[in-house]
Amino acid sequence: MKRIWILALAVCGAVLFTACGKSAGNTGSSAESTPVSSEASTESTDSASQEAPGNGAEFKILTAKVTAVDDNLENMTVLNGETETDFDLKGVAVETSYALGPEVEVSIVYKGEISGSDASNAKIILVLDGQKDMAVETVTGSVVDQAMSTFTIKTESGEEISFIKGSGEGLDSGVLGTATDGGNGSGAMIKVTYVTVNYDAGSKTNFPLKVEAAK
Repeated sequence: MKRIWILALAVCGAVLFTACGKSAGNTGSSAESTPVSSEASTESTDSASQEAPGNGAEFKILTAKVTAVDDNLENMTVLNGETETDFDLKGVAVETSYALGPEVEVSIVYKGEISGSDASNAKIILVLDGQKDMAVETVTGSVVDQAMSTFTIKTESGEEISFIKGSGEGLDSGVLGTATDGGNGSGAMIKVTYVTVNYDAGSKTNFPLKVEAAK
């Protein structure tokens, strides 16, 4: 009887040992699933980071060197670092001191995104003389002068700033107002988003990108 009892205890011990072994195996399987989940998360992050770059601003600037322009000036290729990017210039205002051609540096003002050599998601606003320190700026003031191709505003500090009308958004909406009292100014309060080109001779020109009524 004692032998039978000892044998029964031995069998129970073997069963318990086997159960413990399976539990350890399940724990190992659970631990292995964590790296898989982590890798999937990393791939998702990488995918997001590879989306078209951009700083979130409405207007952006790319300064690069021209490598080719077609005869009708409707297409231009520039070299940005080691990447060549093609641009469609149909309907785009080109305001450069030099004729577009290889080795000419230009600053391209655009909306949207340029991703490497792909500019299909970018809307080109202006092509200007290359300016390494060009920045998009804003200023608010009242319209004190208007001409066929220019307008001038006076800021609260009394500074007068003139702009080339060009193709700035909003200029055809009547935002500049109507001249009053026989003068050229309307007194309309406006906000101008613009860029400035500084020329070799020391002069500069302000190009409006967007003109809107000041709130």
